[in-house]
Order: sequence, then C-alpha cells, then structure tokens
Amino acid sequence: MRRIFVTMLCAGLVSVTFVARPFQGRVFAQGDGGYRLVPNWPKLPPGMYFGLKDAPPPPAEREAQAAARRARGGSPGSQGATGGPTNQPGISGLAIDAQDRIYVFNRGVKPVMVFDRDGNLVLSGADQEINGKKINPSWQHSGGVDWDGNVYVIERDAHRIVKLSPKLDKLLLQIGVTEEKGTDATHLNLPSGIAILHNGNIIVTDGYGNNRVVMYDKHGKFIKQVGKGAGGPQDKGTGPGEWNLPHKIAVDADENLYIIDREGHRLEVFDKNLTYIREIRNDWNPWDVNISRKGTDGIGWIADHKDERVLKFSLKDGKILAVWGKQGWGPGEFDWVHGIVVDSKGAVYAADTYGQRLQKFVPSGTSSTQR
Repeated sequence: MRRIFVTMLCAGLVSVTFVARPFQGRVFAQGDGGYRLVPNWPKLPPGMYFGLKDAPPPPAEREAQAAARRARGGSPGSQGATGGPTNQPGISGLAIDAQDRIYVFNRGVKPVMVFDRDGNLVLSGADQEINGKKINPSWQHSGGVDWDGNVYVIERDAHRIVKLSPKLDKLLLQIGVTEEKGTDATHLNLPSGIAILHNGNIIVTDGYGNNRVVMYDKHGKFIKQVGKGAGGPQDKGTGPGEWNLPHKIAVDADENLYIIDREGHRLEVFDKNLTYIREIRNDWNPWDVNISRKGTDGIGWIADHKDERVLKFSLKDGKILAVWGKQGWGPGEFDWVHGIVVDSKGAVYAADTYGQRLQKFVPSGTSSTQR
C-alpha cells in the first residue's frame, strides 16, 4: 500500500505526468490563497528524479517510526544537532534566473537540475569532481544564480561554495576551504544561503555552524561580516545584526537584502552594503524567502515550516496577503517546504525535502497559455 501511495503522490519518482493527472484542472477551494496548482509540472525524463529513488516514509509513518524508537529507549534518528533531520532527501532549495529558468538544488544523483517555465528539463549536472571532491548531494544546501547565469552550489557539510559556469561544466570560484570549518575570512562553517548582487558581490549566510552573514567581492575576497562578536557557533543573539541560524536571502529592486534569522523567526533587512535597516516579524518559521528578480511590487514569498505552507507577504510591514498549504503529500501540500521562487509572470514554485517534489502555482484566473 505504501508503494502505491508514494508512486501516485511523490512527484518525480516515476513519472510526473502520471502523478499530476488525477488532479488536472483542479482549483483549490477555501485556503488556496487565490492560486491553483499547474498539473503535469515539471516533466521529468525517464530515469530522472528528485531526492532518493525510493521515497522516504510519509509524515505519519515517519513519526510512528520515531515514536517507536523513543519507546524502546533509542534515539528518534530524525533530529540532528541543528534541529533538523540528519538525512533529509529531496530538494534543498530553488533559484531563478532572468529568463525564468528554475534551478533545483537536488539531494540526488544530479545536484543541479534546470527547468524552463513550461517544466522541461533543460540542463542537469554539478556531479563532477571539483577541487578533488565531488559534491555530496546528501547535504548540499541550496544555491544561487547570478546575472551572467553562473551557478553557485552550497556544499554545506564540506564548508564551501562553488561557482560553476552556466553549463555547469567549469569551476570558476570556490569560497571556503574544502572540509575545513572556521570563522575567519577564508573559512566557512556549514553555510546555508547565498545572494549575488549586480556588481558581483556575494552575500553568504554562514548559519548552521557559525552565526554570521558575510560579504565577498566577485573574486571571493572577504569584505565584511555582520554578527554578534566573531559570529561563531556560540555567538547567537536577538538584536539588530545578530543571528540564531541565518538561513537564506532574498533581494529586492534596490538590492536590499531580506535575510532569514531562522530560529529567531524573523527577517532582518539590510542595504546592499550590508548595513542594517530593520526587521520583519510575523507568525511564521521561515525556511526560504524570495522576491521576484524585478523586485518592484513590494511583495515577498516565504516557505514556512511552521505549518508547511506558502506565504505571500508585504515587504513594507510583513502583513500576510495570501496563504496556502499544510503538511502532506497531496496536491498543494508540503513535507518540509524548503525552497520558493516566483517568476516574471507571477507563478510561484515551491519545493520540499521529504516530499521530494516541486510544485508550480499560478493565480486562479490565469489561463493555461499564460503559465
């Protein structure tokens, strides 16, 4: 029975066309936030999949297994020192370029998968050896794409970020020292998120080990950092420019930076020089944040782990404008939602780790030809 459930609902494991067909044309009713799911999206070629080929257990079964282990006096096995599972599969994050290509950072055999807006896979890779080490997809932690189409992959547990050419075939830059952690100008400690500005400056949330946000120039040279004290593992704080696990970043039209303070349940806002401006709080536990590349509409998007949902919010005051989702593997549901982007047409893409899938949503009034 479990195999049937996984086959039908976990997109990308066998055939995305087959998965989405039972829900074709479905428009969510109350609680859809004014958005509907696009069926048959994306279109994965045969043999390609997100995350693990064999899906992890669904939420209820996973919790039952953890409870049984606790009852036997053993470790639940699902929580790491950072407050999350030690072996999350699926999709760790998303990015989008100026042509609306969606970059999927995948904890699977192809660490980077690129789709066009219609859901066609146009490129995949980043599975080659880089500086003597292959990217470990098990704890790859999202990434980014710059205005020239270069791709940045955050290899969290190797304490490094690698910059690859647009075709994913050439190493252009590495930030951090491979498999060496630290809190100085040349080392990282379990980095988590990235943003790249027009001038090439690189902003990194050095968040799972350290508690700092670091700015580098386009050549990877350290410029400055923001954090409490040295920004090391013990330097947690709740004040302006302090962090309790800085996680991911969004950038608006003025290149202001909206940075998630994950365990602080807030966004801290900085200008492009990494100067503090303000904070935004609401009833959420944000895991990812995105603003359209145009960035002029005053709208942001949150992948919210608190209730496994998508939030549309005002950048001005944090007011929630739309919301949908809950934990699960059904259409419009999420299981550890960890990535979100919005394209130039207003379509929203949300991805989860345990759910091992990527879902696309468009405003309910949008026709099929406007996807």
